Amino acid sequence: MINNKQIVPAFAQMQKWMLLCLLFFCIGCNRRDLTYYETAEITLTVDWSQSGLNGMDEAAHGATAIFYPIDGGKPKIVLMGNYSQETVRLQQGVYNVILFNRSFTDFSNIAFRGNDGYETLEAYNKNIETQIDRNTDTRIIIGSPEKLAAATLTGFAVTEDMLGNYTQTTYGKAAHSATAGNERYALHFVPQKRSHEVIAVIRVEGLNNIRSAICRLDGISESIFLATGKTSGQSITQEFPLSHPVFDENSPFNGTLTATFNVFGIDFSENHRLHLEAKLVDGKTVFTGDYDNVKVTEKDNGKGVITIYVEATTDKIPEVKPEGGSGSGFDVDVDGWGDEVDTDIPIE
Repeated sequence: MINNKQIVPAFAQMQKWMLLCLLFFCIGCNRRDLTYYETAEITLTVDWSQSGLNGMDEAAHGATAIFYPIDGGKPKIVLMGNYSQETVRLQQGVYNVILFNRSFTDFSNIAFRGNDGYETLEAYNKNIETQIDRNTDTRIIIGSPEKLAAATLTGFAVTEDMLGNYTQTTYGKAAHSATAGNERYALHFVPQKRSHEVIAVIRVEGLNNIRSAICRLDGISESIFLATGKTSGQSITQEFPLSHPVFDENSPFNGTLTATFNVFGIDFSENHRLHLEAKLVDGKTVFTGDYDNVKVTEKDNGKGVITIYVEATTDKIPEVKPEGGSGSGFDVDVDGWGDEVDTDIPIE
């Protein structure tokens, strides 16, 4: 039989163990709150001065930063509503980073593939048609890609002591400063062009006989890798409309047509072929010509922005009578030409 003298010490011993367990549990919780964080906050700043994308219209589209863990984990995609600055929280690890203007879905004529890998992320022309030309299949870009710029960074490490820099505990442990002056917690990007502007200048004898015209230029790169800036080995043909007729001084017949469009790249090691298709002012005659006398050059403005110039001279356009009238002459009010502009081209 158990008496009261035996029960009281046993109950007291049980209370003592319960209090000790509770104390250890509370200490463990407080210690975890004090030392355990999952992420570090990183500030991203972007200088777009070398990208050719400083306009307010482009800034309204924002930008995208992609953090690729080098261990092969799932990339983290950050949509930057602020074109020039954003913050992101990253888990511990080492990352390669690609930043580009807009987002994956904000382009009309550009699409992306290989999104899961830093080295495989590739921008390519979305609007491509395959046409049969002289019993061969010709892939033609029918929509010029928009302007694209990108910046990269490799081997950025988020270490354990960087975690939790965005807060401080109730026990007085100060948070790390995440200011732009602290390189451990800030990344600065200077995007470079991944697309290049092309200015095509076509010299025409008999310009007064042309109502509208398009050109096709071969040797255009189909795509570009954002991490390296290298274009793919696949060449394609670019179609573009000609506009802005400018007659030579003291000549009502001869002059130039121009076009401005974007490409990911042009193979400068090859001779290029230009195809011209022009509708004449009589409303029914179509003039076509293929030319190998195409000069392709590039010019750097000294700030890393390269413009590509394409120059060619066509055969003489035949004389035709304008639709609805007699004689010949260029109708400056014909729709499709746009406003007349002066275009400067490099002269050697």
